[in-house]
Amino acid sequence: MVKRPHFQNTTEPKTTATKKVIKKKVTLTAIGDSLTHGVGDATNSGGYVPLVKKELALQYQTQVTTHNFGVSGDTSTQIRTRVIQQEKIQKGLKAADVITMTVGANDLMHELRNNINNVSVAKIKKASKTYQQHLTALIKTIRQYNPDAPIVIASIYNPFYVYFPTLTDLQTGMTLWNATTQQTIKQFSQIYYVNIDSVMTKPKESILANNKKKQTTLNPYLYTKDHFHPNNRGYQAIANQFVTKIKAIKANWLYQN
Repeated sequence: MVKRPHFQNTTEPKTTATKKVIKKKVTLTAIGDSLTHGVGDATNSGGYVPLVKKELALQYQTQVTTHNFGVSGDTSTQIRTRVIQQEKIQKGLKAADVITMTVGANDLMHELRNNINNVSVAKIKKASKTYQQHLTALIKTIRQYNPDAPIVIASIYNPFYVYFPTLTDLQTGMTLWNATTQQTIKQFSQIYYVNIDSVMTKPKESILANNKKKQTTLNPYLYTKDHFHPNNRGYQAIANQFVTKIKAIKANWLYQN
């Protein structure tokens, strides 16, 4: 039997690993409600936004510029209106490598405003469908100014849980609202969900109102003046959640093309 000669295939392309280069400058644009504005932040420097900036700059040794377009009390429709009307927000979105957003809490609070002690899950379900429409419209508007940058959107949390633990329908409503946000963003690409409810609603050091050992009611992550917004510890917890997600998707914003 004659052995056939072996010829090396010289037509295969040689592959060389290309090292990814980190951008020298990165822009993070934050938009949303009071959590983005930073209500409750004792340093008055913008809540979670500067904390995220600091961590990303240290982690990746890059210059991080931030734009904070948070306004206390804004609903999803009010945020969208600002995007449409304000050129500075449009420019901030266009410049963004990554966008963060807090939205939805005020939409839900408007529904609960007069019925906090008599929450109707059925009404919340109905309202959530409207919220889904409004959130969809907001995201589409943002995408008009920046179609590519990843958007990292936070859940809402239940600031009433520690103080009113028996209001289980309220917690059900919060859970439903967050599920609506997650369902809404599935229709878009490059949008990511961050769960801050897991760190804000019931922190490990919290003391429930019906705690038999101690009668003190406490959520150590909430601003003591309103027991609603985060304090500095709360904003750090929120920032940590954002940073974890933003780092996980670094391939989508950190490197030069």
